[in-house]
Amino acid sequence: MMIALRFIASLAILIGCLWAARLATAAFALSLPAPLLGLVLLFILLQTGIIKSKYLLPSCGPILKYMAVFFIPAGVGLICYLDILGENAWLLVSVLTLVPALGLLLTGKLASKGRYYD
Repeated sequence: MMIALRFIASLAILIGCLWAARLATAAFALSLPAPLLGLVLLFILLQTGIIKSKYLLPSCGPILKYMAVFFIPAGVGLICYLDILGENAWLLVSVLTLVPALGLLLTGKLASKGRYYD
């Protein structure tokens, strides 16, 4: 009985953060996604110590344990667009390789000029 109550309480905290974020985005007409704002709100509550992490463990533990299941819809969605991905494969590969390479190159050039130190 106590385990069920702790689970419900921790789930209520998570849902409360999401509900508060949805309320804030609706009230202030924010273009920020409500789940993202809810995560920021939860982070602030955890960092300020208002909510202890042990209070969230009963509901977050099972969610983290089965997190891979949540990626199945995204994988299925990706498979549905394989033809579009195939048509733009060279663009995707070039962007995924050139952008990090360019970032590393620029970082190396700036670091070699001695503008940034550890």
